Amino acid sequence: MKKRIKLPGWIVIILLLVGVTFGMNQLLSQAFEGDSEINGPEKEVEDSSIYPGLNIETKTEEADLYTSSISLPYTDHEQVNKPINEWVEAQKKEFTSEVQKSKRTLEENGFRAHLNIQVETEEIAEKLYTLEFESYQITGGANGMTKTKSFVIDLNKDRHVQLEDVFRLNEETIGNIQHLIRESLSNNDEVSPYLFEDMVQDALKNLDKWKWSISRDHVIFYFDEYEIAAGAAGSVKAEIPMEEIKPYLQDDFADRLDVTIPEKEKRKEETEHSEEKAELDPDGKYVALTFDDGPHPDVTPRILDTLDKHGAKATFFMLGSQVEYYPSLANRVEEEGHEIGNHTMNHQDLTVLGREQIREEMQESSSIIEGAIGHAPTLLRPPYGASNGDVEQVTSELGQSMIMWSVDSLDWKSRDAQAVNEKVMSNVTEGSIVLLHDIHSSTADALPQLLDSLEEQGYQMVTVSQLLELQGEQGVGPHHGN
Repeated sequence: MKKRIKLPGWIVIILLLVGVTFGMNQLLSQAFEGDSEINGPEKEVEDSSIYPGLNIETKTEEADLYTSSISLPYTDHEQVNKPINEWVEAQKKEFTSEVQKSKRTLEENGFRAHLNIQVETEEIAEKLYTLEFESYQITGGANGMTKTKSFVIDLNKDRHVQLEDVFRLNEETIGNIQHLIRESLSNNDEVSPYLFEDMVQDALKNLDKWKWSISRDHVIFYFDEYEIAAGAAGSVKAEIPMEEIKPYLQDDFADRLDVTIPEKEKRKEETEHSEEKAELDPDGKYVALTFDDGPHPDVTPRILDTLDKHGAKATFFMLGSQVEYYPSLANRVEEEGHEIGNHTMNHQDLTVLGREQIREEMQESSSIIEGAIGHAPTLLRPPYGASNGDVEQVTSELGQSMIMWSVDSLDWKSRDAQAVNEKVMSNVTEGSIVLLHDIHSSTADALPQLLDSLEEQGYQMVTVSQLLELQGEQGVGPHHGN
């Protein structure tokens, strides 16, 4: 017989506390770092992006204490991806640490922390791109923290562009650029009252810490919150018109900017399908499959191929940030008779935003989708299903209908085809709206068997709008399905 060791009560309590703390650290670490896809897929870049050689993925997480959404551009060159990934990882680690510190407050207030990393992309010359990142995190309190970071990448040479590649960094040029930055800051009435001159001087003195980006019209210098001004100013930008700063550019770089970029593929006008819409039997069994967070250059085409083989229709709630990169893929979804809804621009938790920010997230995405498919979407799904009075009000003012779901496949959590099928089939019923994501390869793996199983039970797959029409539902919603 084994002899049991009895420990004093105070030791047991300490061990339990250590275990809980370790478990919390492990959960947060696994949530962000356990998904290898967040560091960029280890595969060659597809050619469907509107930016040659550059793709993007938006990765989302949802947990009891937080939500996160990270848009991450990537190439098929590790030396280009690495500095971008390292900066993103640093933001994630900082956020994770703050969530751990705020755990008790978050639980007591029923508030979920949120991390959102979004990026604006501009092609300033052929295969020469500026990536402007904005990282916003809120872990409690009235205001969050915003940080900015820019990268200029040259995919002709598969490298990051450095300050010395752009500017002639002699003493006179540096002084002139510093003067232009000071002048821009002083002329900004929203910023100048909050500036601290000694902090501005320190920030401009160290060239290694300059944060900058370049477009065809401006060179922009960035300063984080509190770096050169009081917190009321927020993060600060100094925009220098190109005609003012061009004399200080390297000659070869200036020559590249003068070359006209080939006009982007023109968006097709709204496509009229020659096929007549099939009449739906009001007594039939219908279910609406919905796919969020795309389009994805690899997963979405696989899903479309499977839907086509089964003659099934679906609704895709797309992010504006993804459609910007893959307009032709969005257009394919439309042309094949599926429905496209709005999933906002950057997958932010709308409930932590003000009404004007909510409106901007919805309208910017809607405009990009309209540019790709020829008409604006009429359906909206808020990220994470997070809604409040402001979200519903703005949705109504924009004339959109809010669409939720009644069956969550949990494909975002399991990443397992069999688990996805079992979850859906054990919960689906007539009139269900099923939540899936066209960004996970495991979801594309699951779809053939899922459609077989649904068809065996007599279901027909239709769009959300068709389902709502059959059910006689109208108005803003939110609509959940059965």
